[in-house]
Parts: sequence; C-alpha cells; structure tokens
Amino acid sequence: MEEKFTAFFDSGVGGLALLGEFCKRFPGERCIYYGDNANAPYGNRPHAEICFLAEKAFAEISRYPIKAALIACNTVTAECVEEMRKKYTFPIVGIEPAIKPAALSFPGGKVLLLATRATLQSERMEKLLSEYSAAADLIPYCPQELAGAVEKNIFDLEKIPLAEHLPKGEVDAVVLGCTHYSFLRKKIESWFACPVFDGIAATVRRLAIVANICSENDRKTVKNGLFFMGSGAKKNKSVFETMN
Repeated sequence: MEEKFTAFFDSGVGGLALLGEFCKRFPGERCIYYGDNANAPYGNRPHAEICFLAEKAFAEISRYPIKAALIACNTVTAECVEEMRKKYTFPIVGIEPAIKPAALSFPGGKVLLLATRATLQSERMEKLLSEYSAAADLIPYCPQELAGAVEKNIFDLEKIPLAEHLPKGEVDAVVLGCTHYSFLRKKIESWFACPVFDGIAATVRRLAIVANICSENDRKTVKNGLFFMGSGAKKNKSVFETMN
C-alpha cells in the first residue's frame, strides 16, 4: 500500500508552528509543507486572488498521495476552505481563531482578536464573532503589516516593534487570528499581560482525527519524513530546523 502524506499549506512561515506541533506529537508521519512565501502575506489581498493562490498550491499538493491536508492559514480558511473541500477528495482541515475558548474562559471580559483584514471581513469570521458576542466583549483589530513583518524578519523577530502594530489598552485575553502572529506569542502575552489563545494544539488534534492517526507515536527517536514545497521551500525548511 502506498504511504500517504499529511499536507500543510500556508502563505509563508506561519503554518510551521502547526507542522512543528504535529511532528512532536506524531513522529514518523510523512508530511508535506507547501509555503507560498513569494506571495506572503495573503491578508491584504482580495478574495479572488487569495482563492486563486490557494488553488494553485493545492493543485501541486494533490499530485501526491494525501491522507489529509491542513490549511494552516486563517485567511485562506476564512476565504475559501469550502471551495477547496468541494474540489478535492482528501479531507481538508482549516484553522480558525480560538474565539470560543477565549470568550468562554473570560465571560463578560474583553477579548482582543488580532487578525488580517481579509479574515476579519470574511463571512465566516462574521458568523464566528456573532456566535460568541454574547459571551464576551470581542474586539476585532487588524495589525495591517504585522504578518508581513514576521515573514520578513523571521530570523530576527527582535526587529519588530510591537508598539507600531498593536493597539493600546487593557484586555482580559488575546486571540491570535493569524498563524504568523504565533511566532510573537510570548511577546504579545507579555505586552498585554494576559493569556493568549492561538488554536494550534486543537487544530493539530483535529487534523490527526481526520487523517486517522489513532494515537501519538511513542517512538520519540523516529524522525518525520518532511518535504518542503512552494516558492519558500528552502526558507521554510531552514526556519523549521531552527525552531525544532
């Protein structure tokens, strides 16, 4: 039987956080990571362009035997995950901001949602915010250039001045609605002095269920078979190896 891959797709480096979490939990699994870094970030692009770029990536990914794929980009999930699911036969999991656990953990509190413009303007996000608006005071905010700053400075994140990207004020929790932001999680947590939710662990658990990976492999010495694709293959491999 042909061994299949679990595929990860992101506009750039953001999805590497999910790939890293997956590899730690499931050593030995074969994975493909497709990063479209040449066009990153996607968050300020129009709907049609985002879907076109995602489709182009999935056309390449689908050439390989895939057991399941993860859209490790909140923007692509918000804009076109359903279109991808209709077109491809393998299951596709998307990542969404962890609004639910944040709102339910701080009922009546202020929950700041940091996300890209495209994500915040999507119908999918509008429904999600509406569903939990009664549980907490949800405050959407778009740090317009933050994802691009992470993509550009991934090897030296100290160059990113948070004061130029984040809003002022006190909040009870912060939700990271873009996987690029996860690289700054500890800094954002310190900046606002409150818990930060990113949804990475929950999304990886969901992916494992969909991919029918029954249990975490306890063979900790086994390495994952990793293959990097897309315009940023070399860069993403280097970032991943640095992270892990």
